[in-house]
Amino acid sequence: MTTPRLSASIVTYLSPPAELLRLLESICVAMEAVRNSEVRGRGVATLVIHLIDNAETPELDVRRLGVDKTRFTLAGITLVLHQGWGNVGYGRGHNRVLPLLESDFHLMLNTDVEIAPDSLLNAIDYLVSAPDTVLVSPAATDFLGNKQHLCKSYPSIFIFWLRGFAPPFIRRSFAKQMAAYERRDLETRPSAKPATASPVEIVSGCCMLCSTSALQQVKGFDADFFLYFEDFDLSLRLGKLGDVVYLPTMRVRHGGGNASKKGSDHQRYFMRSALRFFNKNGWKLF
Repeated sequence: MTTPRLSASIVTYLSPPAELLRLLESICVAMEAVRNSEVRGRGVATLVIHLIDNAETPELDVRRLGVDKTRFTLAGITLVLHQGWGNVGYGRGHNRVLPLLESDFHLMLNTDVEIAPDSLLNAIDYLVSAPDTVLVSPAATDFLGNKQHLCKSYPSIFIFWLRGFAPPFIRRSFAKQMAAYERRDLETRPSAKPATASPVEIVSGCCMLCSTSALQQVKGFDADFFLYFEDFDLSLRLGKLGDVVYLPTMRVRHGGGNASKKGSDHQRYFMRSALRFFNKNGWKLF
């Protein structure tokens, strides 16, 4: 494969226009790096970005975002807007465009993500060299530079209680269990060694780079999840088809936070989806 076909989907729900524009501009810079990589023997790559507006009253207008159309065209990017069905949930939103994809690799994103300039190039190089890989997760920080742990081990009820509700002194007593769940071992490898991909079990849905054919084979996200845990479930299902990996040379910044800090509505969504996840994939108490 010399010229991989790329696609992406971004689900928005009343997202700040500046946030969405920041993401789109970071993708544009990343695509420019891909298209300038002729020394690697690659042809001219293109990217179709599907903007999926889940607002009940659609107001998103690409023309008003401030996108530099000429620059995006030169970067090989086409923007396609989808809207008019209301808030069907995060996973269902991404699934809306699944039948339309004709790409080799598909990137699914939150709006509160920013991609590093070399991330797409590094990720594509890896995927082309590792055809058994079906899902890639990046290294991430928040916008203050604090490390985020997007990869996870299979969760337990006890871990969720620690993370969401336990007092700090109790969380400190179970620091090793928390670190194992968050796969902090991925960040403690000697810096002198080259950053390499590592197998993982579960990755965050804020940034998932998938084999399009594998994603279509499992029919995308499980539509029974409205919000939360759809990414955990998808990771496990894709993992039955191939390798799920953490790729430290693919880097992003992510502004997302903990559901327990987002108010009662999000906590209810979280608990409902957790119940559905464990009923489907198996319960683990500790």
